[in-house]
Amino acid sequence: MKAGFENTAKLEHLGGKTFCLTESLHFWSAEHGRRFTAPAGMKTDLASIPWWAQSFVQVLGNNIRSAILHDFHCRPEGKIANEVSQKMADELFREGLAVDNERWTKARVMYRGVSLFQRTKYLFSREKYDAPIAH
Repeated sequence: MKAGFENTAKLEHLGGKTFCLTESLHFWSAEHGRRFTAPAGMKTDLASIPWWAQSFVQVLGNNIRSAILHDFHCRPEGKIANEVSQKMADELFREGLAVDNERWTKARVMYRGVSLFQRTKYLFSREKYDAPIAH
């Protein structure tokens, strides 16, 4: 089965950089052969992009659904709910960018940035980057 989002991201702006997902967002991953969900009610900043990169990578663009999905799966509740590792969350981000036709060069920079940040974060934690968090 081909990878794809099953619906659009329905968001409510809560103020500042904070949004709330008003309907669950569903994604079928061809790489992992299963469905992943970001639940309604989840709060997100969409994409945490440093100021110096915002001229190249905008917060609002073809990356929104992938950013929401990734945001949820970077949190403990997302990892537990869908039994994913940080590595899998990053892979979902990359796969989602491809599904939403993000430019290859931009998608590669975004994926590398996210992956590098998460790996650096895991150097200072006790968790393994590629180990799923189980119930």
